[in-house]
Amino acid sequence: MGIAKVLIVSALLFVGASHTAHADLLIYDDALQNGFEDWSWGGGINFANPAPVHGGSQSISLAGNNFNAVSMVDPGAGLSVSAWPTLHLWIHGGSGSGQQFTLFLQNTVTSAQASQPLNTYITGGGPSAGTWKEVSVPLASAFPSITQFDRIDIQSESAGTQPTVYFDDIALRSSALPDPIFANGFEGSGPPGSNFLVQENGVSVAGMTSDRFTWRDSLLRPRVAVLAHNNGAAGPGGARGGALREFRYQMPNDSTRTIGVTNYGNGGYAGFGYVVSHSAWLDGGVCNGDDSPLGGFIGGNFQRVFTGRHHAIFRFTQNYPRNCRESGAPQTVNLPVTIDWVFATGRDDPLWAVSYDMSTLPAGYLYDDSRAPYGELEFDGDGSQDVSGVAWGELWKFSSTSAPVSLNSAWSWNQPNTIPYVKEWISATDATMGIVQTQPLLQQDAGGGRNPWYHDLTARWNTTSANGAAGDGYLMPWQDSWPYQAISWSFDSGTPNAATNNTRLTWGTQYGFLGQTSYESNTNTAPGDNGPMRSGYPRQSYSTWIVLGAHSTDPVGLEVSEAEALQTVTLTASVGSVATSGPAGVNRPDTRNYAPAGYDPVYAALTFSAAANSLDANIAVGAGTLRHPLMIVRGFASGNYPSLKLNGTTLVMDQDWFPSLRAGSNELWITLNRNLTGASNHIVITP
Repeated sequence: MGIAKVLIVSALLFVGASHTAHADLLIYDDALQNGFEDWSWGGGINFANPAPVHGGSQSISLAGNNFNAVSMVDPGAGLSVSAWPTLHLWIHGGSGSGQQFTLFLQNTVTSAQASQPLNTYITGGGPSAGTWKEVSVPLASAFPSITQFDRIDIQSESAGTQPTVYFDDIALRSSALPDPIFANGFEGSGPPGSNFLVQENGVSVAGMTSDRFTWRDSLLRPRVAVLAHNNGAAGPGGARGGALREFRYQMPNDSTRTIGVTNYGNGGYAGFGYVVSHSAWLDGGVCNGDDSPLGGFIGGNFQRVFTGRHHAIFRFTQNYPRNCRESGAPQTVNLPVTIDWVFATGRDDPLWAVSYDMSTLPAGYLYDDSRAPYGELEFDGDGSQDVSGVAWGELWKFSSTSAPVSLNSAWSWNQPNTIPYVKEWISATDATMGIVQTQPLLQQDAGGGRNPWYHDLTARWNTTSANGAAGDGYLMPWQDSWPYQAISWSFDSGTPNAATNNTRLTWGTQYGFLGQTSYESNTNTAPGDNGPMRSGYPRQSYSTWIVLGAHSTDPVGLEVSEAEALQTVTLTASVGSVATSGPAGVNRPDTRNYAPAGYDPVYAALTFSAAANSLDANIAVGAGTLRHPLMIVRGFASGNYPSLKLNGTTLVMDQDWFPSLRAGSNELWITLNRNLTGASNHIVITP
């Protein structure tokens, strides 16, 4: 039995309501196991197919013809659905996609049988060409009339031929599955295709070829994110991909919200999460075109950096054109950009990380800001509702306090702040969208940009609208000087009481953040103070969480609190060590020191190094709560999953902790399905 298959049989335990004491029952692994026999019919079937295989050296091939079937029988075994509640397998579409199959569960002693379309349980509704997909069938709900069985048939549902498909690693699980991952409007509209993170490659969504990610959040409810490829032809509205174009999650009332792109605004159809940069050279310099083209309409390339059991990294790269310079002949230069999206079981919000590489340009050539991540989504799933409010944080917290938000809305800007964030919300549909940085503003001034030479709004810090208008005759701050552009330019200053349903959301940095060796940061500690000088050359990087959820649960506030708590951790290790440095950003050759030690802000992870694939460490949380923290253990070279104890208790894998082996990097990624507080959170990892 191959190592990969041993893992599947002995280590995979789904999150469930209950767990029996016996191990999972293997049906097929390179050959039929545990007394199962081949009763297949119709020909075109091979139980020793050499390729493709999911694990080991062989799989089952089925060349569909005239309702032929793979049949696996343990005669008279009397297998109980209550003991074996889940059928688990992997399916590969070969050269085709969407082949149709029927799953039969039978009892040969009593002649009882029932059937269900197998495709109902496959992510995306069917097999996919060139891709292994994980399939999990909850037998009790799928076959309510069957209590005992000894036969499982997978039948081609066609009188003609279908492209050959492949099955591998077939087992009966001793654990039940939680609520259906694809129910209530999720892809497939049926029972779950997997309880782990599922990455579907090359699916067509909203008119663009994309990768679709499905995972379970902190409440073990399903979430779906669709990232459009950026290396092909233009899609609807001229969009070129490289951004989030669909997002789904479950509301507190269990309904499903589906978020899509807008078809209005200057970023319509492009989605969210692309780059936009403005140049200070626009005034007084020379330009060879638009100073701030939208990155969602510029092609590039993508890379599946890491697809793990519970974690995934998806990367976009592009050469972003910069058209403005201080003097000389107008010309366009390319600014290499890398964007990583990170998804993790047990966590609600995708992480978005960016790196800008100016090393091939002369120092000082650019005098630019960054407003990424940038874009528009119908974040309430509707698109017709007016935005109720907007809020942000740099060194102080701002929030509109009357709804719907307009240029004449009341506001407050009088609470100190440490973690940069920005958000919008719509009360009528209980929806919010926001961006939260993974580290404080004083460490990375990539949030809350301002223009001290134009309208220096720091004069309004620690005040409210009761102190008077902060804009051009209207209550809200000058819309050309918001620390985060967001929806500021969606209002007409001539009608300051008018609301807007434009949902543009942006980030914001200082001019010079990109390109200048010395620029005025926005970390000034008092109004009128221009702040210390910083360098924006030769590279800049930062990371944020992209937050989408119900406004009533304040998901942006929770993520801000998480970032604050991460700054208070003290990590120690008696076996292995605490990582004190790492890459300075995604796709960067240089490194940075971690502050606090062990906290990697690039992926927002507590980071350790293993010794002989073992770790004995403690996570002390000085203040607040770490909700389902992400951990990365470097130097983990084993191909097997370890055991993990928290405060002396062995945790159940895939239930209490969610691991992924990143073999090419010798890393073990973990989401702890626990909230950590206080000084003692003792972690022991053993091979």
